[in-house]
This record gives sequence, C-alpha cells and structure tokens, in this order.
Amino acid sequence: MAEAIEEPGYFADETTKEGYVRLKIKINGLKVKSAGLSITNKIRGIHSHPEGKNAIIEKPEFNNRGFVLHVKGGIDTEMKGAHYGLVIKQLPFDIEPADCYLKGEDGWLFLFLKKKEVYQSWEKYIRDGNLETAVD
Repeated sequence: MAEAIEEPGYFADETTKEGYVRLKIKINGLKVKSAGLSITNKIRGIHSHPEGKNAIIEKPEFNNRGFVLHVKGGIDTEMKGAHYGLVIKQLPFDIEPADCYLKGEDGWLFLFLKKKEVYQSWEKYIRDGNLETAVD
C-alpha cells in the first residue's frame, strides 16, 4: 500500500535574495549528501539539484504560477519511508520557472521562486501564511 503524502511545514520570505521568494521547507529526518551548490556552478549561475543521503529529492516541476515538489524517504532510514509533497497550484503572482531552483541542508529544503515582476511585493500573502491562491 502506498504511503500517504504529507504536506511539509514551510515559511516564506522575500528578503533573502532580491527578486526571489524563498520557501524554507521542513523535511523531518532528511539528510543531504549534496546541497546543490558548487563553486563552478555558482560562477556560471547554474544551480545544481540537492541530493539526499536517505531520500529521493525529486526535481521540482515549475510553471508560471505554481510548482510541485516531492521528497521520498528511504524505508530503512530515520525517514521511515515518509513521502512529503508540496503542491502550489496558483501562486499570488507569476514566476520565472527557468530561474527557480532548490537548495538543501539536513532537515531543510530551500525553494527559490524567481518573481516575474521583481519589485512586486508578496508580503501580504507571506504574512498571511498562504501562498496558495487557488480556490477549489
């Protein structure tokens, strides 16, 4: 039987990097082998994808107004097969999918969403704690 997908806790800010909204996503028990950073890629402006030691960190799927992110923990690890999924169908404003990226460290993933309108404030949505604006 498939494990239920759990939505991880997260918070957002738009002050970490100009022109971006950063989501700091808590993934309990996650161990990261590679944070998604390298000197060569940093110089080139390329963002590597983080690699998990005890989980599969799937590459996020971005579109103009949303994203999908999944992390699947190993069964024989401290993650005990946990499956985390964060889906935002409609962000408050457009993003630039090609310029969005993911970084990681133990216990956390950092999703950087590149704003289409760099100076447009997402503060109200961040303060309210809800970047999802789709109505079901």
